[in-house]
Amino acid sequence: MSPRHKMHVDNSPATAVLHTRSVPSTPTRHRVRKVTSAMNQTPDITSIDAATRPALSPRRLRLLELSEEIEQNPGEVAFSTRIWAQLSLPYRDPGATVPHWSRRNGDTTLTLSPGPAGFPFGVLARSLLIWMSTEAVRTRSRHLDPGPSLRAFLSSVGTYPSGANQRRVMDQLHRLSTTSIIIETSRETPGRRTLSGQNMHVAHRYELTYQRGADHARIELSEPYFEEVMRSPVPVLSSALAALGGSPMRMDLYVWLSYRMSTLQRTTTVSWRQLETQFGAQYAQPRQFKAAFLKNLEPVKLIYPQAKVAVVDSGLRLHPSATHVPRAAHQRPRHLRVG
Repeated sequence: MSPRHKMHVDNSPATAVLHTRSVPSTPTRHRVRKVTSAMNQTPDITSIDAATRPALSPRRLRLLELSEEIEQNPGEVAFSTRIWAQLSLPYRDPGATVPHWSRRNGDTTLTLSPGPAGFPFGVLARSLLIWMSTEAVRTRSRHLDPGPSLRAFLSSVGTYPSGANQRRVMDQLHRLSTTSIIIETSRETPGRRTLSGQNMHVAHRYELTYQRGADHARIELSEPYFEEVMRSPVPVLSSALAALGGSPMRMDLYVWLSYRMSTLQRTTTVSWRQLETQFGAQYAQPRQFKAAFLKNLEPVKLIYPQAKVAVVDSGLRLHPSATHVPRAAHQRPRHLRVG
């Protein structure tokens, strides 16, 4: 088997360049044993060899293979931001009759009000936000030119911006550029309640040109949004996003765990109610949300096996864990390169 690569960062004053170094590879069956142990919280599980591997579903085996590929060759580092690690966009289009859309995480509430194009939603809107943050961190500029860099990024996360997909990209860029965002925090003490908040847009200016075979866009991030991105970038792996593609909840859980494990100092339990207010916007019943949450958590744990999380009766227990991207890469580099 080819050598496995781990990443380290050379932080010079002008640039932070991500390199890889080779270490001895772990046989696939031992990798499967390690990840499956983490999934089942059973460290004494016996090795999963060729005789026992057929008991695993093809989907689970494929995720295990992808997890090993990511460990061997992590690929490019991308960035989300704290807003979208703590709160989230709609999974599906809420529709034109919904005046605003809210999510809550603890004492913080996100409220979106759509522009003329409607609400941003789904996997593509999330991918575009991550591309925007990645470009802002890479260039340290509010001015984004969604040309080759956007096409390369979307391809790296499993979305190929051509044909009908290109129009979907432009549609979601329009939705993101015109949606109003309010982030409000409520603090209460005996006899006193304080509300503080911020109004912002993702884009300050935008230009979207639709033409046969060659749509074009230019976006200038708003200063408040750009400052938020630069103040609190959340490193993630494009390869992990690709492996988890097709599900906005899986993307949200991966970004959330990446953020939480970068800040978590002690074991904590997040209640089912808290998880539902953060992730369960479009589920009618708590049991429906819980079933969907558990279904989507499994592949995230397989792709990010370092995350020590356990499902308990009261919710999800988080233990301090290694970040999926090495901590040195949590800096804000002028240029970021892998390999």
